[in-house]
Amino acid sequence: MSDAKGILDWFSKMKSGNVQTGSRGHAVAISDTVSELGLALSAMVAKDVPGALKAIDRMLLAEREADRIEDRLCLEITDGSLSNQEREDLLHLVRKSDEIADFANEAGIYIQMIIETETKVPAYLWEAAKQMSAELMLAVKMLVKGYDSLVGSVSEVRRCIESIKDQERIIDQMNYTIFKKILVSEMDYKGVMLMRGMISDIEQSSDACKKCADTMTILISTRST
Repeated sequence: MSDAKGILDWFSKMKSGNVQTGSRGHAVAISDTVSELGLALSAMVAKDVPGALKAIDRMLLAEREADRIEDRLCLEITDGSLSNQEREDLLHLVRKSDEIADFANEAGIYIQMIIETETKVPAYLWEAAKQMSAELMLAVKMLVKGYDSLVGSVSEVRRCIESIKDQERIIDQMNYTIFKKILVSEMDYKGVMLMRGMISDIEQSSDACKKCADTMTILISTRST
């Protein structure tokens, strides 16, 4: 593991200049991707298919923007101010953050496939998936706040980390509960496969949040010693 102080010093540079703009933009694009997934699910609950498709279109754009900013951030990380190990660890953190948007985007694509194949999904499953995505959005908000606090309040970062872990446990349980509902539903095999894929991606997005939180734990534990 690298000297986390070097990475924290890098984060401190986010308070001015292009690094701050890029990192903040990445967080916003990730948050937007997850938010649009929630809006798509809300539209499906309301039986508003055109509204869901518009949200999915916006989600795709937000995820592409997250990828674009990720590429730029990764280039900036190689500016020579960090050691090789520090660069590797920071690249891992940025890429793991981007996975949150990647998995949320995949969940949205499952919704699009359900619409395009005219697969019938019970209303109670759409409602359950909507609630699951709402819990994911809370985790993402805590992650963004944690990143903002990395060079500020350690106690605030710890609070965000614990909140993210709480959300991850909630989403894990929801994943299990919704999967059981899917299995006992009267959907055909397409519906089972597509709905299972969607909730699995939401759970994977939550896992990526937790992995980012684990990295933040390492950073602040080194800083506190």
